[in-house]
Amino acid sequence: MKTRGFIALGLLVGACTLGARDDSELSGGGGGKGGSDAGADAAACTATSKDCDGVAANGCETPIDKDPKNCGACGNACPSDGGKTPTCVDGKCGLSNCAAPLADCDGDGSCETDTSSSVDHCGFCEYKCALPNAKSVCANGCQIEECDSGFESCDGIPSNGCETPLDTDTDCGFCGTACSLPNATSSCSSGTCAITTCSTGYGDCDKLPETGCESNTQTDPNNCGACGTACSNTQVCQGGKCVVSSCTPPMADCDSNPANCETNTDTSAAHCGFCNNPCTLAHATAACSGGKCTVATCATGWGNCDGNDANGCETQLNTTTNCKSCGDKCSGGPNVLTASCAASGCSLTCAPGFGNCNASALDGCESQLTNDPTHCGTCTKDCTTTAPPGTQAGCSSGACTYNCAIGTADCDGNGSCETNVNTSAANCGQCGHSCGGTACVGGFCTPDVVVPGSDLTSVDADTSTASLAFTRNPGGVFRVQKSTKSVTPITTQHGSTSVDVITTYSFFAAPTAGVFRVLTGGGSPTQLSSTTGANQVDSDGNYVFFTSTSGLRRVSAGGGSTQTWDPSPGVFGLRFDNSPGWVFWTVPSAGEVRYAGVSVPNVQTVATGQGDPSFVKVDSQYVFWTATSDGAVRRATKPASNVTTVASGQQSPYALAQDGSELFWASKGANGGLWRGLKTGSGTPVKLADSLTNVLCIEVDATHVYWIDSGGLKRVPR
Repeated sequence: MKTRGFIALGLLVGACTLGARDDSELSGGGGGKGGSDAGADAAACTATSKDCDGVAANGCETPIDKDPKNCGACGNACPSDGGKTPTCVDGKCGLSNCAAPLADCDGDGSCETDTSSSVDHCGFCEYKCALPNAKSVCANGCQIEECDSGFESCDGIPSNGCETPLDTDTDCGFCGTACSLPNATSSCSSGTCAITTCSTGYGDCDKLPETGCESNTQTDPNNCGACGTACSNTQVCQGGKCVVSSCTPPMADCDSNPANCETNTDTSAAHCGFCNNPCTLAHATAACSGGKCTVATCATGWGNCDGNDANGCETQLNTTTNCKSCGDKCSGGPNVLTASCAASGCSLTCAPGFGNCNASALDGCESQLTNDPTHCGTCTKDCTTTAPPGTQAGCSSGACTYNCAIGTADCDGNGSCETNVNTSAANCGQCGHSCGGTACVGGFCTPDVVVPGSDLTSVDADTSTASLAFTRNPGGVFRVQKSTKSVTPITTQHGSTSVDVITTYSFFAAPTAGVFRVLTGGGSPTQLSSTTGANQVDSDGNYVFFTSTSGLRRVSAGGGSTQTWDPSPGVFGLRFDNSPGWVFWTVPSAGEVRYAGVSVPNVQTVATGQGDPSFVKVDSQYVFWTATSDGAVRRATKPASNVTTVASGQQSPYALAQDGSELFWASKGANGGLWRGLKTGSGTPVKLADSLTNVLCIEVDATHVYWIDSGGLKRVPR
């Protein structure tokens, strides 16, 4: 038979880590045992497998060399930091760069595995969700989705799978259903109770195994002496022989007094259907109706679960499959360690940090006591009833927290949550974040348009912090004063897609004419390369590298021959790192980030398998890039080691900038956002602007983030 429904192995839920807190405080009816030798049979466990849940039936279930909740010893939970996934390797705690429940289980830094749903990495890496005699599924823990045919979880312990075969005389077809048939010896085969032999004087005349040997062939007028031998309407069966009767059915002479027909065989429980056929049903008070024995009431602790009156109340209650009544299952659920049936009903032992707060066994231990504000620490602790006015109740590690409601903040420090951070220009999105003269809408500063226009293509820091250089195509290269927004031309001879300002000279790319040098103060440009299709340009003042339709190329800042550094078509992101003498770039079509020396085109790979790598930036230690289709921002230690994901789950990150300890990135395409995050990958990225369209590039200074999109050069406070 197939049994359906989730039965959870609550110990393996990987979404919550309690750190040093005693998990037993947060258990809704029991919990695991602490210490490296937890469990009654600890001596039988190995050095890396321990009995941490204290349930003998599932043995030494916990791999303490891998389980972040029991790392090195039972109860030693690895702490999380900033939402990052804790790890346990060889019994030692660590911290990945992945946001829980994601994990890097293949070691490539990509956070590819969802440990809340992966059957190969359930709860944590390398823990395979495979329960005995069951189809297993990982859904916030290893669960029984379906027992194999012929098995059931009868002991209420999900973690040892479907441990009970349903072909025994004690569990025949169902948990606790004994194979015992009326007036017969019986045996269980393939979950069905079958007759072996009938008792003397009885026969299996209806050929229904569930009714046993139902016919008393000594008194049954329909089967008198043998099955199928029927007496006439004027006869009764006595001693297995048909004899003449003077009574009219259903009346019968059952007291052997020929003077009367005193018994109604339609209703007499002692003579049901015919004389001397008493209604004695197993574990039941019987009644006679229409000459057939029926169950009036079942004895305490028993049920007529198959609906067949002939075998009485055949099913023992108070079991995991039939607890208070027939079909009342008590075999676990999400976050359940053990389930047992008591007189009051199904009793669950919850995994640490969970509780059965709705008193229903159907959904297991449904409340996460570590972060549920209505059941915080215990099922009866409701933080919402004690929240101060204007605040929003929360729960952290089983303790109530009170924060301002979404969209409000306590910016004056008096606890009143007086500020609407969705509309306050002085406190936009968070306290102290001023929009600097623009409005605050929806918690974001309205972008300040510095230079309007749909033909702007790039922006770069100028020689003075008071201005920026930008390009137009068509148009040329220009300078804009940040304070007054006044624009002056540097050169208007060629439409440009990229500019790099290097003190005395600026270098720019003109797609139709090549690469040029111009005095930063303005003047006539000098052509350095006639390569068409030039796109991005970067220089150290000695060499100029640029991307083009023919690959990555280099030319001397003083002019001369153009050399090919990487002939790959589609070269895109570019960053010159002049201090160690490297140049970095991306090849989106190949999914690679590459680098080479500035003197010799010895092309090397920084990272492979990147989803649409786009912009690249460097600082003194790392090279950073956006992997647009992966939704990730990544870094490597220069030049090409220790690839790490800094931010994952992002909205198509594309344009990129860096400054100090922070990174800034913008989404590709329409309805994107602008984000700020730490280079370390810790904390949660902060969204600075919303609903941006076709951002081409980003530049930052000490106070603002600048970008170019389809509407021009814009900025918001950083």
